Amino acid sequence: MKFWSKSLVCWLVLSLVFIFLVDLFTIRPHVISGNGNPVLLIVGPTLIIFIFFAKSLWQGFGRLRIKSNRSTMIIIGAFVLFITFCILEYQFAVNLINELGRSSKEPESRIYRFPWLNQYTNTLFINVYTFGILAAGITFLKIILNRIKRN
Repeated sequence: MKFWSKSLVCWLVLSLVFIFLVDLFTIRPHVISGNGNPVLLIVGPTLIIFIFFAKSLWQGFGRLRIKSNRSTMIIIGAFVLFITFCILEYQFAVNLINELGRSSKEPESRIYRFPWLNQYTNTLFINVYTFGILAAGITFLKIILNRIKRN
């Protein structure tokens, strides 16, 4: 059984390209922008691409036949990666919000009265860390479900 498929690789590459596009078009905290949020045109397709990547990854792990001791190592590794990506995402979010002058409720903040998804905070939701959380979470869940199903 093979794990990699053309669709998995395609969705992986597209996901990374769209993560780059979201980062590229998100306004940096030190820049003042009056152009609205053009990344909203990219956010929808990015989420759809993430969903298709997740589905392909789920199916890829469904085709694998892994021995018990290796699946244990994969489960532990995926869990550690999941926690690591969660911590990194939290630190990234805290740093970005601090750079913007705190939350959208603070009058001194650059994002005062903005919704949380705005031209400065798009990367809070779509970035390498959230993608890693998705991939590690799917890996963890699918391998556990495969082990339960086998037993």
